[in-house]
Amino acid sequence: MKKLLLFVALSIFGTITSQNLIPCGTDEAMRREFELHPEIFQQFLEREKDLEKLDAIAFQNGYVENNQNQKSMPPVYIIPVVFHILHQYGPENISDAQIYDQMNILNEDYRKLNSDTSQTVLAFKTIAADAEIEFRLATIDPNGNCTNGIVRHVDPNTNWPNSAAAYAYTWPRNKYLNVYVVKSISSGAAGYTYLPGSTTATMDAIVILNNYVGSIGSSTPTTSRALTHEVGHWLNLQHVWGSTNNPGVACGNDGVNDTPVTKGYYSACPLTNCKICNSTIEENVQNYMEYSYCSTMFTAGQKTRMRTALTSTTASRNNLWTTANLSATGVSPLGAPCAPIADFKSNSQYVCANTNVNFSDLSWNGQPTSWNWSFTGGTPATSTDSFPVVTYTAAGVYPVSFTVSNAQGSNTVTKNNYITVFGSTATYQGPWQEGYETSTIPNSDWMINNVSGGVTWTRTSNAAASGTYSMYLQNTTNTALSTDEAIGPSINLSVINSPTFTFKLAYAQKNSSQNDYLKVFVSTNCGVSWSQRYSKSGSQLQTLGTGVYQSAAFTPNANQWRTETINVNNIASLNNVRFKFVFMCDSATAGNNIYIDDINIVSTSGVGIDDVLENTLNYYLAPNPGQGNSQVKFYLENPAPVKISVTDMTGRNVEVVDVGNCSPGDYNLRIGNNLNYAHGIYFVNLQVGEKTFTRKLLID
Repeated sequence: MKKLLLFVALSIFGTITSQNLIPCGTDEAMRREFELHPEIFQQFLEREKDLEKLDAIAFQNGYVENNQNQKSMPPVYIIPVVFHILHQYGPENISDAQIYDQMNILNEDYRKLNSDTSQTVLAFKTIAADAEIEFRLATIDPNGNCTNGIVRHVDPNTNWPNSAAAYAYTWPRNKYLNVYVVKSISSGAAGYTYLPGSTTATMDAIVILNNYVGSIGSSTPTTSRALTHEVGHWLNLQHVWGSTNNPGVACGNDGVNDTPVTKGYYSACPLTNCKICNSTIEENVQNYMEYSYCSTMFTAGQKTRMRTALTSTTASRNNLWTTANLSATGVSPLGAPCAPIADFKSNSQYVCANTNVNFSDLSWNGQPTSWNWSFTGGTPATSTDSFPVVTYTAAGVYPVSFTVSNAQGSNTVTKNNYITVFGSTATYQGPWQEGYETSTIPNSDWMINNVSGGVTWTRTSNAAASGTYSMYLQNTTNTALSTDEAIGPSINLSVINSPTFTFKLAYAQKNSSQNDYLKVFVSTNCGVSWSQRYSKSGSQLQTLGTGVYQSAAFTPNANQWRTETINVNNIASLNNVRFKFVFMCDSATAGNNIYIDDINIVSTSGVGIDDVLENTLNYYLAPNPGQGNSQVKFYLENPAPVKISVTDMTGRNVEVVDVGNCSPGDYNLRIGNNLNYAHGIYFVNLQVGEKTFTRKLLID
């Protein structure tokens, strides 16, 4: 164990090698926490020493499990669990059934009831352990209210920013195991947590992607053991190769006496002749703390270590399974069913008149047995169906009210201004200009969708590309990952000869790492669906010039505006088109202010196809300057074959990447991986179809 502590101390501050997807980000998360709070690191090391002593005592008392000397570790520990599902009404809002499936998998794995124990190789069958740990969804919340242990939160942090502020919903760690289910994790991990005593009480939780929860719904059987792995960390298990996120780098150990030294395995399952680190000792490829995706077991030593963590006061793990806490959380005896909490969504919140809208019941916490809807302006005006279909005939903005009930009670939710119905005829029949000079916003032309709450798009007289006013967002006081939309009026493009769309932009980065996004979308069906036409972020979005930053709140002068052009050629014949500006704040912190002015959709001629492609391609390199490992970022509006070549100052090819045929969308492609570019200037040539676009890359 002392060797493990030294390994933790050395490696936890070491370099983390990135991969496209890191199955587990626990060690990187701990490294960040220890860098921010060195005092927690020292406390963690001391607590690990205490747990080492308790481990030794357990082994001395014979609390190990094997075929020769099986001595049970009473009692079977039961852990109350709560799942916090963060969502924005997308597929990340996984079903209760997917959570129940995950709970079954978790309990099978920790009680050695999983059917694939039969596949455990002979060398490890004798030490494959029933951990005698079980998990139950809580039925009483911290306030004494009824719960089914699955709590749903509409929150932009479903795009998880790896920040302390995101853990806003954590229930007391001395009473519950908290699991956050999210859409994405900014570090690139599939999930992560903290070993006991290595973080604060609020952050003492597991964070995991929705498509790594259970084996059904958004997940698959292949990824269904991810939570088993993360709970192992939460119960003080290291990766079997040691304290890094990266297998296959160096031989290491996890401080458990019966898990062999190993480099670890990633997405490969060689079940025989696994003797990388010692030619005479098989390695435990099938361990749940591996990355092998063929895991079937914990060892007896890991069982002891987890149960030791559960009897320790470190991070209050010893209170979780007490009789008093099982009663307080409604786990034993099991609590009664709950009244439902009403929620719903529709297939679209923006529709053309006389178009059907499909509504879905998304109620949670209890199973409804009756449904009552009220649709102002809709036909039917009321419904008792759980999935009603409603038609709106008149343009306008309408509320929806929804009540669900069961034997335990009822609950009502009303969403005002929920459905927006647009007329079938465009508001503007011909060229259109917007300078924000005549009216505040929102107004009859502009709808503002403040997706995340807080600050949003508004009109300002502080700066303008021309005139007095512009549309801006006070991003300096924004919340990380906040999304705000400004939806413009409908336009008949078919009566405009060769229409083109331009607007003026002003934006400043606070620093080189700031990565706010601006995107522009177009809809040809009244907002039911949107397609992206423009996307810029970070250094490509800012208008101050390369390498120029402004930490103070940004107000542009006359020279700090840039004209942006959007290609509308393939929708030029359509007679009811809308555009939408979408701004997303950086995932880490608020950025700087952004301004939009002088939007013009007018007839034009003489603009070459190369100019149009250049404007929509949004091609740039990041980081630039770099150190030999950069990303080529671009957007394709139409399918095209893509090829990337990198040349030095002499014109010699140093790297060629034939990407092949690409579909429309955003692309981030890496160059320079393991090529050790020498210091100097390079030219990165992006060939799209027959056209080539070149950017200069500096390796410093």
